[in-house]
Amino acid sequence: MKLFLTRILPLLILACSVFSAPASAEPQEPDEPAVSKFRERISLRFLCDYNFMMIKNTAYGDEPLSSNRPVDVGIGFGYDSLFTLFGTSWDISFDFKYGLPFTTSNGHSDSKTFETGLDLFPGDWWLTAKVRYYSGFAQNLEDGDDDSFIDLTVFDVYFSILWMATAGGRFAPRSAYFLDRRQKSSAGSMVIGGRLQHNYAEDNDGVLGYEDNKRDITSFWGDMGYTYTFVYGNGYFWNLWGVVGVAYGREYDDDGNLLLPEADMKTALGYIGESWSWNVVLKCGYSLIAFGAHLEEKFVSAFEILVVRRF
Repeated sequence: MKLFLTRILPLLILACSVFSAPASAEPQEPDEPAVSKFRERISLRFLCDYNFMMIKNTAYGDEPLSSNRPVDVGIGFGYDSLFTLFGTSWDISFDFKYGLPFTTSNGHSDSKTFETGLDLFPGDWWLTAKVRYYSGFAQNLEDGDDDSFIDLTVFDVYFSILWMATAGGRFAPRSAYFLDRRQKSSAGSMVIGGRLQHNYAEDNDGVLGYEDNKRDITSFWGDMGYTYTFVYGNGYFWNLWGVVGVAYGREYDDDGNLLLPEADMKTALGYIGESWSWNVVLKCGYSLIAFGAHLEEKFVSAFEILVVRRF
């Protein structure tokens, strides 16, 4: 018994302490970042979107207009550490999407659409420059008549700056929406920013009651919201995003216009691997705009699929 107490019992205590040590005791890099880069600096992006847009405007007689651009496909690329400025690495992503023509007839109209955008990521900032073009809408008549085709062209250009104000190096929305970072654990951030936007709409048929059949608005926006990413095992994640904004705009040849609030909500579910990554994104947005003597409501939504290959 004495031999057990003096020799065997200390060995048992040492063994128990070793096996009961927490899993976090495994060797780790002391300065391992919460959001990590990949070894490869170049990524190729494949995109496919299913879209819906509806506009209701007093200039149209309050009859809603629906866009006829259900499917867009596109390609893009990303490059990590394009340059360093102010001690911060600037990363870039570029996308181009075009509406598939054989998906837009739907018996009443053909739509020509494209979008292109450039995104830069210096630290906790997200900078975007985007150009969007849509043409061809169907007017949904409420009196039972057949829908009519309206040759309406919408051209939109904007530049936005968003700051992940409370990210603290633990969170990056690009890991969920661009798949070019790996976020190690669940985290979120307050989003603060703004944008400069120019919107041009022209009624080529001259039936919607515009002044000179066109609208030309430049607006300044302030945006605020919150986003959070849940990180699961084996590379899976789920992000929630909600941002609201208010703006002041000016219409060409007019004294001034107040643009009322908008809401932008989206969610992304996906997987991040070493070479291949994918996500599915559901977006929806609502805006209420006052310009001149008219009031416009716009609702947009999209279901997007993104596949990324790193090289």
